[in-house]
Amino acid sequence: MKNVEDLIKQRFHKPDGNCLWCGRPADQDYPVGPITITKSEPDDFDDIWAHEFCCWECLALWFAEQAGGVFVGSQDGLT
Repeated sequence: MKNVEDLIKQRFHKPDGNCLWCGRPADQDYPVGPITITKSEPDDFDDIWAHEFCCWECLALWFAEQAGGVFVGSQDGLT
């Protein structure tokens, strides 16, 4: 049986079809989603990490958390 850390690492290398932020299906708003990003860092020895998001708001919330901030949507309902 795999431990939780191994499952998380596996999900980052090959997304499981769920939004990384909210856990809902990443393609629920098709044709808008899924939004897939890939990232790599020189210190990761060329590992490429992939993340899927269901909408721009979930992506923005994740970006804000990674930057150490808080995402604030606009007042007109557009996020």
